[in-house]
Amino acid sequence: MPPPFALGIRFVTQGRTVTSGDFTAIVNASWEFGPLHSNAEAAKHSVYGKPILGGPCLIAMGAGLSAHDLYFSWRAGGYDCYAALGIDDVRYVTPVVVDDTIYMEVEVAELHPTPHGSAMFCRLNDVMRNQRGEVVLQMHRRYLLKGLPE
Repeated sequence: MPPPFALGIRFVTQGRTVTSGDFTAIVNASWEFGPLHSNAEAAKHSVYGKPILGGPCLIAMGAGLSAHDLYFSWRAGGYDCYAALGIDDVRYVTPVVVDDTIYMEVEVAELHPTPHGSAMFCRLNDVMRNQRGEVVLQMHRRYLLKGLPE
């Protein structure tokens, strides 16, 4: 489990292998129906040689991979998530295909009180990697946290 939530903590989530069922489900849920994502014959003639997951799919998978650890860490640090504020500086670096195993590295890069002190603002630096350690996705997520009731 990750340490309690505090500035500078880092943790690595468990990995998950992307199955063909996962691939199909997330492509259908996201409507990422471009030929690189949903047409094996067209993708065969691309630089990748097979279908790749669309970037928005990777964001959702990264959020899912890190959710349990984040909520555990927030609660251990005395916080709860009040609002997700956004995702910035998203970069898709390496494609993800069926049978890749992905995991997240999460770092608390910013944590400070809001101007009126009623909540905490936080920014996470996220990196998704595959089984070869290659960076797949980079992004910054921002949250508003509130203290847990006493």
